[in-house]
Amino acid sequence: MRRVVRFSALLLVCLAATARAQESLDAFSTRGIDLVPFKFTPFMDSGLTIEGGEQLLTRSFLLQGLVDFNWGLLSAKSGEDRLGELMPFRVNLHLMAAYQLHSRVELAVDLPITVGQLHNFDLLAQQGFPVQAPSAAGLGAPRLLARVQILRQSELPIVGLAGILEVRAPLGYLIDPTSFTSDRGFVFAPRLAIERGIGPVRLLANVGWRLRTAPGRFLNLYVAQEFTLGGGAIVELPNFWVLQNNQVIAEVNVATPAEAPFTFTSSEALKTPFEFMAGVRTQFYKNWGAQLSVGKGLGETGYGRELWRTTLALTWQHVAQPDQDGDGIPDALDGCPEVAEDLDGIEDTDGCPESLDPDRDGDGLPDKIDACPDEPGPQELDGCPDRDGDQIPDNVDRCPDQPGPPELFGCPPPEDEEEVVLESERIRINNQIRFEFGSDRIDPRSFPLLDEVASVLKKNPDVGPVLIEGHTDNIGSREVNLNLSKRRAKSVVNYLIEKGIDAKRLRSDGFGFDRPVATNDTPLGRAKNRRTEFKLLEEIETPPQQQPAPKP
Repeated sequence: MRRVVRFSALLLVCLAATARAQESLDAFSTRGIDLVPFKFTPFMDSGLTIEGGEQLLTRSFLLQGLVDFNWGLLSAKSGEDRLGELMPFRVNLHLMAAYQLHSRVELAVDLPITVGQLHNFDLLAQQGFPVQAPSAAGLGAPRLLARVQILRQSELPIVGLAGILEVRAPLGYLIDPTSFTSDRGFVFAPRLAIERGIGPVRLLANVGWRLRTAPGRFLNLYVAQEFTLGGGAIVELPNFWVLQNNQVIAEVNVATPAEAPFTFTSSEALKTPFEFMAGVRTQFYKNWGAQLSVGKGLGETGYGRELWRTTLALTWQHVAQPDQDGDGIPDALDGCPEVAEDLDGIEDTDGCPESLDPDRDGDGLPDKIDACPDEPGPQELDGCPDRDGDQIPDNVDRCPDQPGPPELFGCPPPEDEEEVVLESERIRINNQIRFEFGSDRIDPRSFPLLDEVASVLKKNPDVGPVLIEGHTDNIGSREVNLNLSKRRAKSVVNYLIEKGIDAKRLRSDGFGFDRPVATNDTPLGRAKNRRTEFKLLEEIETPPQQQPAPKP
């Protein structure tokens, strides 16, 4: 025991010497101390280790992988003589995520993993006090965090305020109590985040408390309840090359024990972690970003005052855009940011319901997309009338009072030209077979044309089979148009059968809008694509005529 007391008077761990010499060896070796007390924040739109008082919009989220290198985490002294570093190096990996659940509530998580650490516990053995060395790697204390917006600076132009609750679970200690990667019990860390924006500069401050359900102890170092303070600034920088949303950040953090506040130099057992950090942050490709920071403990090296610290982070962040009316179109692209789009299939990307748009002719099509805003017409014809019913709107129909095919711009074929012509590979019709819009019912005005087709087939019984193809424009889905084209082709087959054409000579198929012959961006082009074609597949062999039997 005298040896223990003598060594405790000489040895400082984390800048401390023993204050509890009568306790047993087991008590001195309890550990349960996380040697990196200042953690990087997983929250969005914050500093490095200090949270901001303002939040992003609902459904924003951040994924982050951060590697944290620390040199000189735990020191040993004999009297005034420095013996060396007990824990000279550690590298931690933090897998973090944050999600803006509500306009005022953000949730976050941090999974810390000690990838590797070096120890120099031979120093203790040389002093005649051997203790078990820590493991080279292990799990830390997972953190669950919530940030609640109390006050926005826009609501009261003074500061933004947010309340933060952090819980650290001692999984690392439960798995391996020797490794200094986790506290011995749960840690509850409520704090208040304060933010003030002044032009391109954001000033941040945090004040809070760390409540430990079980204190940590190693030799003379004792870590229990702490009062925390932090302050810093974020300076927004101009965009450069591919680097966007550039920031420079600087921070100072203090965590002082409740039993002996602000023991910067006097206490040997109850130490005050004190650290400075500075870093840069950028977004380099779409949602991808990076962060680099460096820092060191202030004062003599030891617990909470590392010799040097460097971190590198890779982030992927989605920032939701303002959408006041909730129609899924950001306000920056929404022509009516306070009124939701009606999603009726007409101009659904401009953010404005068509009910708000002027419609002088009352045809249900807004004037801004109505090709004939003063004359009512169907949507399929861009809001223009069709007096002759040839499904070519009057504004592009060169013969608006006489029906005609779109190939002739709505004018009837010349009187001396045959409407149906038999060619080597097809039966060409110089007009168009029309159907009712969206239906397979043949327009009665096309009956004479089909009668002429039937007449040509009757005059040429050796022609065929004939494949009747149906084609449509692109109004509606592919499945609907494909089905409609097949039914229209079948309707033509049925009509020809009724006119006396043998069903064996006829075939039918439909291709929807997969084989356009013109653009579908104009009514005239769509009219050309709504067509029926007659293609000759092969000749039907005419059975040889039977010769009359010879007379006796």
